[in-house]
Amino acid sequence: MALLGTSFQIGRSALAAYQAAISVAGQNIANVGNPNYTRQSGHLNSLPGGSVFGVRPGAGVRLTALERHIDQAVEARLRLALGSRTGAEVTYQALSQTEALFNELTEQDLSTELSELFSTFATLQTSPTDNSARSMIISAADAMIRTLRRHRSGLLQQTEDLNQSAAALARNANEIAAEIASLNETIVVQEADGRTIASALRDRRDTLLRNLAELMDLQVREQANGSVNVYVGSDPLIEFDRSRGFEVETVLEDGLEVATVRFADDHGAVILREGRLAATLQTRDVYLAEQLDRLDQLAGALIYEVNRIHSTGVGLTGYSAMTGNYAVDDPDATLSSAAAGLPFPLQNGSFIIHMRDTGSGQVTTQQIEIDLDGIGNNDTTLNDLASMLNGVSGLTATVTGDNRLQLEAESGTQFWFSEDRSGALAALGLGAFFTGTNATTIDVVSAVRQDPRLIAASLTGQVHDGDNAGRLAGAGEASSALLNTLSLSDYHQATVGELATKAAGALTAYDAADAVYTSLYAQREAISGVSLDEEAINLAKYERAFQGAARFLSVLDDLSYEVLALVG
Repeated sequence: MALLGTSFQIGRSALAAYQAAISVAGQNIANVGNPNYTRQSGHLNSLPGGSVFGVRPGAGVRLTALERHIDQAVEARLRLALGSRTGAEVTYQALSQTEALFNELTEQDLSTELSELFSTFATLQTSPTDNSARSMIISAADAMIRTLRRHRSGLLQQTEDLNQSAAALARNANEIAAEIASLNETIVVQEADGRTIASALRDRRDTLLRNLAELMDLQVREQANGSVNVYVGSDPLIEFDRSRGFEVETVLEDGLEVATVRFADDHGAVILREGRLAATLQTRDVYLAEQLDRLDQLAGALIYEVNRIHSTGVGLTGYSAMTGNYAVDDPDATLSSAAAGLPFPLQNGSFIIHMRDTGSGQVTTQQIEIDLDGIGNNDTTLNDLASMLNGVSGLTATVTGDNRLQLEAESGTQFWFSEDRSGALAALGLGAFFTGTNATTIDVVSAVRQDPRLIAASLTGQVHDGDNAGRLAGAGEASSALLNTLSLSDYHQATVGELATKAAGALTAYDAADAVYTSLYAQREAISGVSLDEEAINLAKYERAFQGAARFLSVLDDLSYEVLALVG
């Protein structure tokens, strides 16, 4: 009877063990379509038993442990590849959007409109008395201004979109980190007996780690108790059941609102190098900021170079009054100094002012010296310049309350300028065609817009002289000190070319990262993925083993009746 009892134990353990093994195979098969599932296998071990007639056949079998088939090194590389891929994708999408905004190689692009503006000046050169040619210049300038403003508005909208995206991603990362910390605690509790493997919870945590790795570069360190510590760069983010969390802070940089990501517990900076969140911030702070700067630099150079030429010519009529477009911060500061705060450069030199009696046609000229050589204490200030211009017969010069230079001619007198070697006229906005300093503020001077006869086509004041319009027509191809000696046209083409190169580089980076990710994902699937063929084999094996154990118990049952009958 003792022998039968031991045999029943063997059969019972076999039924339980193979039923459990079938359940493991069934769990694998059930999750064959789950990309976040890690394949499991059971460890079957024989049970030791007592001596029966001098031998120790054992006491059956037991499923002693479950094993998750996972390679942590592959997982770490996979997380890194995920961050690289999603980061490159964000950068490429943003740069492609910027390319679409610029809309180059069409008839409505900025290159075309710049060319059309300078072409209208060339038309005016051949027909300086044609009022329609002057109106065409205003129309071409307005079209170009609208495009500049549209580009800048589009870049600002992209910046705002990336701000909002960064804030949303930071909130998402915060939620993921909090859940990982919570899972750490639960896993440690469930695995405290040293035998249990909380497979489903670990799968969920691995999924969350991959989701977090899409947003930022992570370092994951598993602890002896089953929890994981997570680091962003060298800074801890998750330690056991505590997540430092993230917060979004909005700061003002160069007039733009910028969302920054910080740790929630101590407001410390988060150093991000890879991932969707890192790429979002980098695209905003590097690529889009550069495009905004280059667009403003192009607009500023356009304003300055056109104004330098326009201010030294004369239209079909001179000026009876004029107020400079640009104010100084301090009228007693040297004009070229930072204390003056003028937006455009000027240098030591001079310019000539012409005064014409409209009745007699007589023109008188006077040279105005702009002393900016830095020698002695006599460098020219705005107040000095106003004083010198006051010395011109028939002209009154004052400094306005907002520190701009204002000129007014006597009744029956007009004035204009020529031969400015100092750049003071363009720097102060005197006799200018454009006003403003960047792509947002650029506009045609209101006096010129209201009276296109003021467009300075002439150098001499003669009716059919279009020489200054010819100089204006060539301004687009002339080198500019504000653009590192590039011309306006070349600078814009360089901007567009660099943008295309960076977009292509981002696409290449994405393709490379995607290839790495695909390879690593295939490695993970080979290790952690479920093979239906393999599970079918296991299922058949465990089924036959279960059937054998059941048959074994059936035989034992028959034997027990026979033994009882013999005893009875």
